[in-house]
Amino acid sequence: MADYSDDHIGKRVVTQSGVEIGTVDDVRNGDMYVSVTTDDTNETVDQLGWEGPVEQDVHHLRDQYVSDITENTVRLRV
Repeated sequence: MADYSDDHIGKRVVTQSGVEIGTVDDVRNGDMYVSVTTDDTNETVDQLGWEGPVEQDVHHLRDQYVSDITENTVRLRV
């Protein structure tokens, strides 16, 4: 388990190809939660295993899907 902090809140979450899918909404117990902000995420959402109405929920981002974190961005492996 990675140890994320409140410093990550507000960072853009992007796919490996650079498409933004949302932002880090919260960090709880060292885990990141993402608010999805685009409708064009079906393939990425399927790969992340997020189910349900994505546009309305905040989803747990598993460590295994995080590729890199910069000052402004969380890049995914998918």
